[in-house]
Amino acid sequence: MNQNLFFNVLTFDWPDKPVTLYYSDTDNGKCQELYFTLFPKEAEALFPEIVRNSTNKLYTTFSYPAEGFKPLTVSLNSENPDLVKRYFNKQINYYFRHVAKKIVRTGFVNENQVWLKTTAGGTSLYDVYEKFSLKVQISLVSNHPELVLSYDGQSKICKQSVAELIQTISPKCFNRILHERNFYKWEKCQENELIEPENCYPVINKELEYALGIPIELPPRDNRYPTYLQYIQGFYKKYLNVSKFKKFIPLHDTGFLPVNPSRVDSTSEESNQLLFGNKQPDTTPKYALKKLKPFKRSPYPNIHLFFIVHSDDVSHTFTIKGHFDKGLDTFEGMQSYVGLYFHTAEGFSIVFKNKENPIPEIEAALSTRDFDPEIRYIAVYVTPYSKFEKDKPKREIYYQLKELLLKRRITSQAIDPQKMVEQGLNWRYSLPNIAVAMLAKLDGIPWRLNTPIKNELVVGDGAFKQVDIGVQYIGSAFSFTNNGRFNRFEYFLKDEIDILAGSIGNAVKTYATVNASPDRLIIHFYKTMSESEMEPILQQLEELGLDIPVFIITINKTESEDIVAFDNSWKGYMPNSGTFIGIGRDKYLLYNNTRYNGGPVSKSDGFPFPIKLKIQCSVPELTKDMKTVNELIDQVYQFSRMYWKSIRQQNLPVTIKYPEMVAQIAPHFTGNDIPPYGKDNLWFL
Repeated sequence: MNQNLFFNVLTFDWPDKPVTLYYSDTDNGKCQELYFTLFPKEAEALFPEIVRNSTNKLYTTFSYPAEGFKPLTVSLNSENPDLVKRYFNKQINYYFRHVAKKIVRTGFVNENQVWLKTTAGGTSLYDVYEKFSLKVQISLVSNHPELVLSYDGQSKICKQSVAELIQTISPKCFNRILHERNFYKWEKCQENELIEPENCYPVINKELEYALGIPIELPPRDNRYPTYLQYIQGFYKKYLNVSKFKKFIPLHDTGFLPVNPSRVDSTSEESNQLLFGNKQPDTTPKYALKKLKPFKRSPYPNIHLFFIVHSDDVSHTFTIKGHFDKGLDTFEGMQSYVGLYFHTAEGFSIVFKNKENPIPEIEAALSTRDFDPEIRYIAVYVTPYSKFEKDKPKREIYYQLKELLLKRRITSQAIDPQKMVEQGLNWRYSLPNIAVAMLAKLDGIPWRLNTPIKNELVVGDGAFKQVDIGVQYIGSAFSFTNNGRFNRFEYFLKDEIDILAGSIGNAVKTYATVNASPDRLIIHFYKTMSESEMEPILQQLEELGLDIPVFIITINKTESEDIVAFDNSWKGYMPNSGTFIGIGRDKYLLYNNTRYNGGPVSKSDGFPFPIKLKIQCSVPELTKDMKTVNELIDQVYQFSRMYWKSIRQQNLPVTIKYPEMVAQIAPHFTGNDIPPYGKDNLWFL
């Protein structure tokens, strides 16, 4: 189906004459620091002794002369592109701070985020701000310099100052604060005598939200594309498409940039196909499971289910068991839906009394149970606390119980009885998700990719930052065959790149013992992999005697601060599922959703934004072979259909999603490690 696609990108002209920029090798405290990758091309002409390496720095005021700074006149269209982006970002920053008088937050690479106070949604506790990012890029999707305009959602800023709040709220809750239109980290404020706590207003984060008793807002499932577009169009009209701004950045009058059709392609028709019972194909698990049944039932003939429940909630176990056995409205029960047959032995379930600290009580009860090695057990934990529980020790109980059960080789499923009661008949929509997750935890296969088996190994690495402890973890390395069959995973810390390499090497070795050595290794990574990170992996393959190409596909969400595309031919603006668009330098946008050939989309399926892919290879020329690139993008698209925690379509492939899920849970375990039993099954779903 034809689509009318356009980017959230505005193009502008190069300056019509050379510009003079000013540099020094000494910091005057009012300039911008430049690392060697940002040096101007003629740096040596100004500073003959300069060496382009990581130990040397230069400083610039850009176009403002200052004492001790040397002038250099250049044509921007032939200057170092990274430096040029900094120059344009500085121009934008100056305009919004000093001309438009707005609050501007500067990002990691000096991109600008403008905060606009809105009258809608504010309360007596806080003001609400709409956030817009402006990011300069050089000729990535056009023949001109480009300005990416994105809407980054809302943030709340407290109306009370730190000086007022600190009387009742711990300063540990403060992270970023606003002081006279500038943002600072709270710790840094303590070092600056010119910043008075009476004039510091904290940006509300999760900790402060809890402390102030602000209700948690669930993310909306509405279509965000029209709202997003409305916001950026309004911002463009009011702040960018005006003569004052165009004096700084001479935007073209053509508005948002149409996507050149030569940049657009789509995944194959077959990539939407999944296999269900008796290898019958279909595209939509929500309907296919009901009529076609799962690809493979649980292989265990003897499955026992038992409950772990607080004494106040015992009555809920009978309701849950009834829905599992006999169904609820359109959900016809576990046996009918996923072929899951289990027995619940009388007196085997565990009822605990201590709601605040139940683990010792549950552990004691487990040690009195006689677990038969010929039976596969699954525990249903009827949790007294929801996942949005504000009290951290109460949230930790879930993780402690998960670990306790894994040590006994028992997988588990948590159910929130409060949610079940509140939803009533609508809980029937949750039951298919629970059924699919339980089947996968018991080593069944809900569905499989409909793709020819190839001799290749796919490994996924994702990351999740633990807010509580401020450390980033990687759940790795999840290995799969190309048809989506899960093999095994390892888990370790972010900085253990050698262990990552060893883990990938082990995955290849294990694969090669069962199959022939793979023809290629494909790694789905959560960030761009540097040469130093790739080197140990190539070394591992060399030690295994394998001379095979290694593809690294970086997979990022594009929730904010990034380039996206819209379809003007559809009122919902979301491009068709499977559409992918080249956005320069081996990067692509990929749309994973349930809009097939312009058809309708159910609100319950969601309207995800695209993911952004970057393709690297140990044999660089292979990234220019479009047949190979199309195959790799097809594979990412297919792996997004292998998520077994829900019957809904996902936009992230499980190669990234599963490691991220593990990395959310495992840091809460004793010693930050996972019991061995948890390394080769999907207990975390």
